[in-house]
This record gives sequence, C-alpha cells and structure tokens, in this order.
Amino acid sequence: MARIVLISPLSTVFAIGLRILSACLKKNGHEVKLLFIIADISEQYEDNVLDEVWNFSRDADLVGISVMTNFFTKAVQLTQGLKEKGDVPVIWGGIHPTLRPVESLKYADMVCLGEGEESLVELAAKIHNREDFLGVPGIWFKHNGEIIRNEARPLIKDLDSIPSQDFGYETHYLLSDGRLQKIDESLLGKYMGGHYTTVASRGCYFDCSYCANNALKKINQDWRRIRKRSVASIIAELKTIKERLPFTKGVQIDDDAFFAYTEEEIADFAQQYKSNIGLSLGVTGISPTTISRKKIQFLIDAGLVSLRMGIQSASERKKKLYNRHYSNQQVEEAVRLIHEFKDQISLIRYDIILDNPWETDEDLAATLMFLARLPVPYKLIFYSLTFFPGTELYEKARREGIIKDDERDVYNKRYGICKETYRNKLFFLLAEYTDNSFGISPSIMSLLANRKMQDIGISQLLFLILKAFTVIFRPIALKRKGFRLMRKGFKELAKGNFSKIIDYLKRGSSR
Repeated sequence: MARIVLISPLSTVFAIGLRILSACLKKNGHEVKLLFIIADISEQYEDNVLDEVWNFSRDADLVGISVMTNFFTKAVQLTQGLKEKGDVPVIWGGIHPTLRPVESLKYADMVCLGEGEESLVELAAKIHNREDFLGVPGIWFKHNGEIIRNEARPLIKDLDSIPSQDFGYETHYLLSDGRLQKIDESLLGKYMGGHYTTVASRGCYFDCSYCANNALKKINQDWRRIRKRSVASIIAELKTIKERLPFTKGVQIDDDAFFAYTEEEIADFAQQYKSNIGLSLGVTGISPTTISRKKIQFLIDAGLVSLRMGIQSASERKKKLYNRHYSNQQVEEAVRLIHEFKDQISLIRYDIILDNPWETDEDLAATLMFLARLPVPYKLIFYSLTFFPGTELYEKARREGIIKDDERDVYNKRYGICKETYRNKLFFLLAEYTDNSFGISPSIMSLLANRKMQDIGISQLLFLILKAFTVIFRPIALKRKGFRLMRKGFKELAKGNFSKIIDYLKRGSSR
C-alpha cells in the first residue's frame, strides 16, 4: 500500500473533498493521514509550522494539498517548505489547479484536474506497484522540464459509488498555533461545533458569471448537469456519522442544488431523515426557481431549522452582468414563501454581493430598496466580489485593467471583508435591523440612499441616528428573541422534537 498524506490549509476541519479522497484511498487499501492546518487566511506560516508539516510528511510516498484560489499562497508556502527539506512528491488538487494547472505546476510536481477520486486511486496504486504513472488520466505532471498533459477523466456519473467522507479520526491530525495534535472525539467535537456538513449533489443548473462553476463549464459542459446522490446514500452516510460522532446535534447540506431534487425525492428524504436521523437540519442549496411550499413543508417536518438563499443583487443591470436570470418578483415570492415558516425556521439567510467595480449608486440603491421591502426577520450575508480565474467576470476585469496582479488582486483577497464605504454601511445597518426583526422602512431607506440628501448631509445624520438606536434596541431584540425561542421550545416539547429544542437553545445562547 502507498503511504499518502493529505493536507488541508482551509482553516477548518470541514474539508469535504479531501475527506472523500481519503475514504477512496483507504477503501483501496492505502495508508492515509490527514492534516488540518488551522490558521487565519491572511497569515503566513511560521517556520515551526513548516517544520511540523515536514516531519509529519517526510516518510510519505505522496503528499496531496487541497488548493482553493484564496489559499494559493499558503499552498505555495507549504510546497516550497517541503521541497526545501526533502524530495517528497507533491500533488495539488481542487478548484485552483483545475483552472490554473500550468501555474500550479510551477510549484507542485503534479496536479489533479477536476474530480480526483478515480485519478488519485490509480496514481496511488501505480506508485505502490512502482509502475510508470505519468500517463494517469486526469493528472498533469512536471517531468524533465516539460509538462505532460494527460486526457481528462469523464465526470463520475454514479455518486453513490463514491464512499462517504472519512471521519476515521485515528489517522487525522490538527496543527494549530504551531502545535501538532492527534485528533480525538473531544477535539473534533470542539472544531465541528456540533454540526456535520455534507453534500447531496454535484453540478449546477445556473451559470453565474462570478462563480467557479462558470469556469468549470468552459472546461467540461457536463458540469451543467446535476448529478444527485440517492436518498439511501445520504441517509446511510448520516447514520454512520450519528454513530461515529455522537456529539453531532445538527446536519448542514451545503451543495449548490439540493432544492433541485423533486418534491417526491425531498419527501422521501424528509421521511427517512425524520425516522433515522432526527437531528436539526440546515440547507443552503436554494434558488428562487427551485423552491416550493411542499419542499419546505417536508423538510420542516424532518427538522429544518435554517436555510440560505442567494439574492446577490436586485439591480437589473447587475443581474444581467451576473447571469442571474430570474426576476425580482420571483425572488420576493420566494422570500415571502420562506417567511410563512418563520416560526419553524430559526435562521433565514440571504447572500448579497458588494464591492462590484461596475456598480453605480443606482444599482446599490435598487438592492437596498428591494431588501427593505422584504418581511423580517432575516440575516444578510455579505461577500466582496472576487474575480476567480476562468470566470466571465475575471476575464472582463482583466481586459479592463481592474486586475493587474493575480496574486495581489485575487488570490490574497478576503472575500468575506467588504469595503467601509457609505453605501456598504447602509447594507450593514440594514442587516442589524433585519436580523433583530425591526427592519428599515422603504421610505426611510430612500432617504438614506438618496444622493441629494447625502450631498446636504441629511442622509448621514439619519444614518447616525439609526445607528445609535441599535444600541438601544439590541437588548430589547435579544429579549424578544428569547421569548420567541421559548415559545418555539414549548411547541417542540409538546411534539417531542428534542433535537430542535437543543438547536434553539444553542442559537439563543450564541446570540
């Protein structure tokens, strides 16, 4: 068997792709160790961290590093740190080497393009058997100063054939604050926070111009097709996790297209989840065109307590730029449908993109006014627009000189931190009000967003007054939420839904 070390620099123990690869390798008899490096995304690794990584990996036949674009510089540092100390072969996998294989081969010995389950298992077998591995499909190699560009593998059609994530933590380690620790149940429970995250599908119907899926579809049109796991496969995974990780209190389904499952499929999932799993449930794969009342009702009966949907913008011009082709009316109808279940769903989140260099004050005002009309409570999640390589918006930003240096302008950008402009501050203010069930009326928002009112200082004064009120209403809002959680708790107690009660209490204490 080959000795494989897989490293995640993603600052979390949630590394779904890496854990699935580990499970595939173990299934085929290989020895696998996982290393999770916990560090802030903006921090460079200290020398003692690189020393620990080398000592951990020095006897491996192959070291694999999972590379997302925003962790590119960390992957470079890890790879260079390994290469300076020895000659262990390094392979990169993930979205960045898939989209930028030639650039990635400046540092790694080989890169895996696309889905790596079959490619990595074949590579490991050839390494173990001392066979020539330079022709493995799906992998490019750096060899004698040349790049060997092997043919791509077709996407995996039967997702049920892939083993579930590896949570056999006996061979898993965590590196935090320069200290290497062997993961046990207690440590894993601490970093997982009581929740388990998985995916039910791969692919995406949509073609949003800022999303990595937009770039992947240029490489392989099959990325447009939704490939679903069977309900039996998902439930079997969750049963195993419930037994393996008894501290798990909730499940998060975190793929792009869970709501693309039919009503019949979701009804089947909900029934089996309720009967066999019985934990609180969160879902993120929601769009205004795939949501339905029946789907929500089925999932609520199963234990749904949180959901998340992308809105991104209400500006017609920006939606066209983003390739988001549903109307504001469709979005509003979806939001109002979700709002009907506000007493059962304790956390409702909507995504918004800010810091678009092509947006105008009118674009931002359109989104602010739209959000102000939506029923509260809801939570807003903001992202600073990032131009991921290969996407339509990346190419546009390159042509227009907005991106001058990839590493500075893209790779090292923190997409979760938005600029402190006045317009952005209006979004942040609105988020405080909507999250606390108050909201800001459209008439007030129109004054805050009005350019003429800004020029004479009225908007800024009103903003300061509203901001000051958040200090006053925050204790009131917390008390209101406390009463609401208590009311929900009594309802769920009467039904015997103890997992929901625990989830409500946890959310209340965290607030």
